Amino acid sequence: MKILKRVMKEGKISLQIETLDDLWHLYNIVDAGDRVISRTTRRIRMGNDDARKQESVRKPMTLVIDVEDVAFHSFTNRVRIKGTIVEGPSDLVSTGSYHTFNIETGDRLTIIKEHWSNFQIKRIKEAQESRTSPVALLVTIEDENAELFLLADYGIREAVSIKSSISRKRGDQKSYDATMREFFGDVALAVRSQLEQNDIGVLIIAGPGFVKEHFRDYLQTASISDMPQVSVENANTVGMPAAKEILYRGVVSKVAEEIKLEKETQLVEKVLEHIAKGDGLSTYGDEDVARAVQFGAVEELLVTDKRLRGSDEQQRRWIDNLIHGTEKTRGGVNIVSTEHPAGDQLQSLGGLAAILRFRIGQ
Repeated sequence: MKILKRVMKEGKISLQIETLDDLWHLYNIVDAGDRVISRTTRRIRMGNDDARKQESVRKPMTLVIDVEDVAFHSFTNRVRIKGTIVEGPSDLVSTGSYHTFNIETGDRLTIIKEHWSNFQIKRIKEAQESRTSPVALLVTIEDENAELFLLADYGIREAVSIKSSISRKRGDQKSYDATMREFFGDVALAVRSQLEQNDIGVLIIAGPGFVKEHFRDYLQTASISDMPQVSVENANTVGMPAAKEILYRGVVSKVAEEIKLEKETQLVEKVLEHIAKGDGLSTYGDEDVARAVQFGAVEELLVTDKRLRGSDEQQRRWIDNLIHGTEKTRGGVNIVSTEHPAGDQLQSLGGLAAILRFRIGQ
């Protein structure tokens, strides 16, 4: 997600939607009662007054609507924002009539709210930061060279280039194998260095031929601590063209989604584990969570997206205060998706829970 413009004194933020994840963020940001501006098309009848002779055509235009309903359609990868038109070309539309924006990746829109909550601003910032934060380390490799890249949803940064003079003369297999092991050792050292410097969720090994599989096998014998998930991908070449190919195929977006799902699942499981133990290190429900925030005991606050969307303005402000209180005491805040089983489990607890640093009395 890209922030195009912010005018907070007018409650106005303009965004560009860049990934499928951004659509999910958008669905959880836009509320009924907001005002949204976007470029769209609308079917207009053209011609004389005789309805039988009028032609129906789609005209591009910019409209402003007061939002009444927001829906996320995962099967068509779009967010539908429905409301009444308050502004538009007067010769083509009438105010008060209904229109639906079908927001897809690549679209731009402006959202105007009377009140932006902290968690909504936080969600937008996180979505923007994910554009350039590296989530994957890519190794493109073939016989004589390897190049390492840091990949984010919308960015490629070259890290290291390693070359080797590998000879494959007839009868020289032993020399070839030794040089190849040395080459793999150099690449593995570069991988270790990048993993130590960056918070990497997955290591992707890509290239033509079978060298990538051989290097993966070598890595399994190398003593690299905290090795992330390893994925082997086919690529037509190596270097920057291969990095662009991997990015274009959406591999990084998929990885980022899997990492988020894994983290959310682990947090919910931790909440349930403490509840089962009865050790007082997790709590759920409005009163108990609010009390834990008040005591500064919250290490991780968990709120489901469904709880946020189903709340009225007063409830949203109350949750916003919980989030603010948690962040003031350096606790983590997690908006958990109900699109997976762990999120459903949290929703069954009321959509609100916390993992605690210490026990608090009754």
